[in-house]
Amino acid sequence: MNGNVAALFSKLKEMMTEYKEIIVALIAVFGAVFPYLLQKNKELNLKIAEQKREAYASFLKNFTEGVVAIMHDEEVSGKDADRDRMLARDKLLLYASDDVIKAYDAWIRYPDGEKHDYDKEGELVSLIFLAIRKDLLGKTKVTKKHLENLNPFNRG
Repeated sequence: MNGNVAALFSKLKEMMTEYKEIIVALIAVFGAVFPYLLQKNKELNLKIAEQKREAYASFLKNFTEGVVAIMHDEEVSGKDADRDRMLARDKLLLYASDDVIKAYDAWIRYPDGEKHDYDKEGELVSLIFLAIRKDLLGKTKVTKKHLENLNPFNRG
């Protein structure tokens, strides 16, 4: 029996010697590929973050231009205004977080009517701003209350 165990260990030692080169090669490959994949993932995440910033900046610029026009009793319709608004929304579609899209949707669905509540609409816009901050920064200590004075529905 001791002979069988010794033979088994001898065979195992031979196999380990044969596969040692393969194992070392695999470790070397993973050692090179893994950092490369991490770097590529980091670069992709940075590229997406930049696209998000551009999408939000485009949306906020378009939003501000519309609000200013309304404040000065100017027209915010027509082909050019509609195209600019749609292009800003297209960027949101591509890059905005789910929370930003949901906040935007809640604001757009808010009904216009005779008893339109501008305080409620201002609150909905503040929620969009808050969702954008959270998406860009990951977290924020700012609340919608803090955003009231940055909201054009509350201040000109």
